[in-house]
Amino acid sequence: MVDRDDQRRSRRAALRALGAGALVASAGCAFDGGSNGSDTENGSETAPETTVDDDRTHRPTQEQSIITTAPAATPPKTDASERMTDGPTGDEPTTSGRTTSGQATNRTATGATADRTTNTTRTGSTASTNRTSGSTTDAEAADLDTGWTERTPLPVVGSDAGGGVLDGKLHFFGGIETGVRLEAVARTFAYDPSAGSGGEWERLPDLPRELWGLCGVATDDALYSFGGAPTDAPYEGGPPSDAIFRYRPGDGWTELAASCPYPNWVMGGLYNPQDGLIYCVGGGTGDHDAETATDHGFDGEGVPGTYDESRLWTFDPEAEQVADADLARMPEAKRWPTVALFSVDGDQYLHAIGGLSGTTGPTDSNFRYDVAAGEFERAQPLPRSGTYATHSNPVIDGQAYLTHGMFWEGESTIDRYKPIAHRYDPAADRFETDLPKPTHLRGGATSGVVDGTLYVVGGHIKRFDENDLHDCVDYNEAYTPARE
Repeated sequence: MVDRDDQRRSRRAALRALGAGALVASAGCAFDGGSNGSDTENGSETAPETTVDDDRTHRPTQEQSIITTAPAATPPKTDASERMTDGPTGDEPTTSGRTTSGQATNRTATGATADRTTNTTRTGSTASTNRTSGSTTDAEAADLDTGWTERTPLPVVGSDAGGGVLDGKLHFFGGIETGVRLEAVARTFAYDPSAGSGGEWERLPDLPRELWGLCGVATDDALYSFGGAPTDAPYEGGPPSDAIFRYRPGDGWTELAASCPYPNWVMGGLYNPQDGLIYCVGGGTGDHDAETATDHGFDGEGVPGTYDESRLWTFDPEAEQVADADLARMPEAKRWPTVALFSVDGDQYLHAIGGLSGTTGPTDSNFRYDVAAGEFERAQPLPRSGTYATHSNPVIDGQAYLTHGMFWEGESTIDRYKPIAHRYDPAADRFETDLPKPTHLRGGATSGVVDGTLYVVGGHIKRFDENDLHDCVDYNEAYTPARE
């Protein structure tokens, strides 16, 4: 029997060898965890939150992005100059700029809250005002700093941006702004949660292109952007991109000579510090002829925006080249998955949780990839078919936090969006659904974990009764789990 450590080392060497043959995984390995997607042991949400109508039909609409809801007034489009000054643009490649922090007043409410004229923050310093000196235990004090809090909002409204945590800061780049069309932008911001009472935002150099639905991944020293789509693409206005950009503080953005194995948008990705590789998986694709692509039976061959990829592929940031263009294949292609990397009993597993099956509806699939064995298998399905706003490795203390859900059922209404928070435990292969809920209904957010806190920034509400308006928001909610 081959030693597992030797197997890992051999596999790592194979991944590093550029041009090595693809390691395509078999897709049918059953994983003991059930298939009904329900979790009765840990409790569940109310019946409307967890019950799926088996008789529902999927209307093949063209879903531009993860979307959210809230029956409130449409906010005006906000330009960066209205909230920040002296920040760089694409013509001014500097990293200086005025930051925003603290409270933001007189802002239009667009979330689940009825009125939001003042944004409140609660951090370690502000939370201390709720304590009585000498009368609060350490456990009580720690509890005051857990749960959901409001932090300094984005300087602009925006959604479907790329992101990544670099040098302790959450970056937010590209995406769309409010509009009926998919108005792609190139703006880049960085959020420092440790600055000021609610954190501070800084304007950074713009991306070289205006793109939305980018896959953002941060390594130890750089931020990468994979793919994305220009304005109105891929449904109209052209195909998605296969471009790869790199950002380094002080250097700005650079377009690399390498490109993605397929043109993509809303692809999942993360960095594995153990082998030094970036793993990218699935996403929508512009390559309709690839054997790894499918439109999930959409009624109309070759319709733009309907095809998804099943491939898992790797990129070597040190060599700045694709390491393996077809490392493995998910049992089913999908877009907008939540990707998470776990270590369980010394072994590494990458999960692709939930997402959308093209434009035909959501999926409850949870595919886990054994990094050492090089195979996908099916893990416990979601409690309910859907997708989440936290896409990029939302892992704290070895568990994934999946928040701000969209559950596609029946007609296109804002009722499909829920202010939920689920937690996945990879060791037990189980979802917990009774976590504290966030305040704002939205999707298409950018998220990242900094020092044990999950930050969920931006997003939008798709107003189906207003000509499918993408009503972008600037919310910045932070979630810190309670420590046992």
